[in-house]
Order: sequence, then structure tokens, then C-alpha cells
Amino acid sequence: MFFFHRPTDLQIGDNLRALRDTPLSYHEQGCTRAEAVKGFTVDHHRALLGYGSSSFERAKAALSSWKMFPPSMATLYWPDAPIETGTVVSVLFRAGPIWSLNSCRIIYCLDEDGATERFGFAYGTLKDHLECGEERFSVEWNHQDDSVWYDLRACSRPQHWAAYLGYPIIRFEQARFRKLSGQSMHWASSAD
Repeated sequence: MFFFHRPTDLQIGDNLRALRDTPLSYHEQGCTRAEAVKGFTVDHHRALLGYGSSSFERAKAALSSWKMFPPSMATLYWPDAPIETGTVVSVLFRAGPIWSLNSCRIIYCLDEDGATERFGFAYGTLKDHLECGEERFSVEWNHQDDSVWYDLRACSRPQHWAAYLGYPIIRFEQARFRKLSGQSMHWASSAD
């Protein structure tokens, strides 16, 4: 959804309510679990956050508070939304004079024990999103070397005509988002 002015909280809330029960905009639900998905571009970014259990707990808290969204690039509505299957959120981006509101629904959550503990979730795009596909945000604690990582995996393809037309710009902005997201998680999960 596009705007030539920053949308109001009321407009964003109305949009979220209207999309709450709509289907995902793609059929390949769970594609962030696959190595490759036909017809989608798959992107992956990892950032080292620290070491040990306290680093992992801080990273989990940062992810649960949606701190992976770089404020210089994106605004999440609403940052107090619960990390649970079915939650619908919108992300507001600005490109010059145009504001783009993109909505997604959490489709699965991760909370895994083992040699590598994982915590996170994936959300899938709804019909007002520029792209269609899925993005997974997770943090991992590898017990073998005690390292804690932020892991972002996305599979996407253009959905809106503007995304097709501006695909090189979209790809640039996606790469920029991944890098800034890793930095945001690093800052948010660092010890004081």
C-alpha cells in the first residue's frame, strides 16, 4: 500500500484489521525452511552477536521486542505485537516522497533445544506487500563454540507492479535491510 504522506496510526490500524484474516499472498508457506524455492530469490544473512547464555538471552529479548528492524530504514507497527503464530504486523518504509506499508503474518515460531538452541519466527506476506514470500528472523546459540548468532533468511519475488519496475532498487534495499538488521540486533543485544 502506497502513500504520498506518512500514514496515520489510525490508517495503519485500519489496514491491519482489514488484513487480519486474509490469506497469505503466496502458496509456498514454510519456504524459509528450504535451501532453494523455485521462482523465489533466497537471501541469507548471519551476524555474530556474542558468546554464552547471557548473550543468547539478550538476543532473544531483542528479537521478542522486534529490535531487528533498523529505525533508520523501517518502522514496525506495532512493536509490542506478540511473537506468536497468527500475529499480523505492518512495516513502513520510505523511498523519497513515497511511503510503503507492507503487512505480514507470523506463520511459525521457533523455540528449539539441542546442540544449537534456536529462537525466532517467520512471517509471510499479505496482499498489500510489495513482494511476496517469507522472512525468518532467529537467534542461535551454538553450544559447541558458545557463539550466539542472528540469522535472517528470506525468500521473495515481486508481487506489485512497482516491485517489478523497480526490482534493482528493491534488491539494493533488501540487501541494505539485511545488513542494518544485523547491526540493529547487535546493538540491541549487547551488554550495557
